Amino acid sequence: MKTSYQSKFKSSVVIIVVIGLLSFLCKPAYEEIKVEYQGNKGQNITAVYHNPSDGKGTFSVTLTVPNGQSITLNQGESASGVRYTDDKTLVWWAKGDGAFMMEPDGKGDWEIIDTFKEVSIPRNR
Repeated sequence: MKTSYQSKFKSSVVIIVVIGLLSFLCKPAYEEIKVEYQGNKGQNITAVYHNPSDGKGTFSVTLTVPNGQSITLNQGESASGVRYTDDKTLVWWAKGDGAFMMEPDGKGDWEIIDTFKEVSIPRNR
């Protein structure tokens, strides 16, 4: 009788340990943070920031405009704020509750084409 209780206890402990290990291993690779922005020129943009859970992967952002077009940019170097770019056609630079978008100016430099402010996302109840 005593052996039966010990056996059940050991089995329960093993199951709990296995479940704990599996839940640890199954955590998402990225935390996604969705932010809505409104531009000074009236354009709305949805930004989904992809942050590696372990802090070691590639940080990126996917920008989506109202017509459904989207582009994903990887994080680049920045002195202030967070800069995402493909280094060819677009830069998205976010800091605090604001951001701005830049494109090449045709003269070898980048120009700001719009500035954005974070807006609240209506929640379904």
